[in-house]
Amino acid sequence: MSTGQREPRRNARPYTVDEDTIRTRSANPDAAEYTLYVRSLINDYLGFGGQAKVLEHAHNRGLHYPGLNRQKLSEQLSRYRRGPTWEMTELIIACLPDSCDTAGIRALAAGWYQCARGHLPDGYNGPVSRPPGKPGQRNVPESEPAIPVLQRQVARLQERLRAETERHVSNLRTSENARNQAVRQANQLEVQFHQVREELLRVRSIAAEIATIREEYARQCVALELLAAPGLRTTPIIDLPQLPATHRRIRFGLLVATIDAQAPPTRRALARYLCVYAEFAGIPPAELATRADIATAVTTDILAGRHVPTAAHATRLADVLHCEPDTLRHLISAAGSSTALDEDFWSIARSVDTPPPPETPPTAGGVVGMDPDNPVTRPHPDPTTPLATPIVDRLRQVAALHQQGVISDGEHAEQRARILGEL
Repeated sequence: MSTGQREPRRNARPYTVDEDTIRTRSANPDAAEYTLYVRSLINDYLGFGGQAKVLEHAHNRGLHYPGLNRQKLSEQLSRYRRGPTWEMTELIIACLPDSCDTAGIRALAAGWYQCARGHLPDGYNGPVSRPPGKPGQRNVPESEPAIPVLQRQVARLQERLRAETERHVSNLRTSENARNQAVRQANQLEVQFHQVREELLRVRSIAAEIATIREEYARQCVALELLAAPGLRTTPIIDLPQLPATHRRIRFGLLVATIDAQAPPTRRALARYLCVYAEFAGIPPAELATRADIATAVTTDILAGRHVPTAAHATRLADVLHCEPDTLRHLISAAGSSTALDEDFWSIARSVDTPPPPETPPTAGGVVGMDPDNPVTRPHPDPTTPLATPIVDRLRQVAALHQQGVISDGEHAEQRARILGEL
């Protein structure tokens, strides 16, 4: 056993060379930057123990390099004055993870290699990227922008474009769905509109027919009130049976029966017109007074023919009963033009027109003497001239002629005075 001092064991692990040492050993600043760039690839992509991983990946991937070992790799990354050889740089790039952008890294490494050594790697015909802060290389169009920088910009732009496209497509889909929904709703509303329009037209046609029937019926009642004889008003030509209560939705004749028989014909005609519309509408006098804002007593007198409505009352009555305003104004004008003398005249005319009850002729036993001129014992023969027309009919004929414009106001007054003079 040797007792001599043992030689210290050599450390197989190379010493760590800092950045300042590399800058001092390099031939120029670009060579230092090239070496530091290759070293940064190992540190950034392979992490702690990156040089050992390079050797491991080269062995596993079948990458051959003459005399490749840890010492040779370390020497190229720390002692070569112009940076590692292009073969070593290609080996290191080939040992990086598959997720790396090896094409961009190789192009930038070629740019640093050209800056460090003044020429491109021998046999390299790939793209060359401009290193940061360095001017573009002459006759190398690919060297102006750095390919990784452009690729990152392109990736960001593509991501932004994709996001904007998705957002716009989503907005377009939402707008299209909203438009389709609005179109469907519009189609449904259009169908409903046409249905409601057809119903409205049908209802308007029915309402027009009903209004025409009401007006014609009311006018016929007015004509009947003015022209028919008093004895015929309550005697129907055909005695029809009464309708069942379920079928009599509108009861006619209830308000007409309340018209004052002693009122002048023009007022009775006006009352008959209003009563017909009130019966059609099914409105009793009290409700009519409330809705027309007229006193109940005044409304009752108007419907009975004892009172002529004012212009304001006529307007409200026409609005409530939906009668013809022109017809109502004409009837009110005719009823309002009658005076107290007219009322007395019609009362006298009715009494004169009514035939007196037959009397028992006197017997001959009560006659004294046989005078041939005594009409009891020797009556006059039948008259050869026709009987005079009743005064009421004559007055009505004169009034009809006056309304038709056949005779003037003076002629009407003259003939009326002559007929009244016969009383």
